[in-house]
Amino acid sequence: MTESVNCEKLAGVLNRASAQGKHQFCKMLWGNQSESIQSQLLPYLTEQAQDALKEEE
Repeated sequence: MTESVNCEKLAGVLNRASAQGKHQFCKMLWGNQSESIQSQLLPYLTEQAQDALKEEE
């Protein structure tokens, strides 16, 4: 089965959630993506979203 993910749309969700301080949600959503999807998402993420994914729990 091939993955069908709209990276721009998913990145929009991550960007909005990180802007709202929902970092745990961002980490959960990010963790549910394969490495290939994660690499495709990175260019669409804001700096704030990328920082949210790097934060320690």
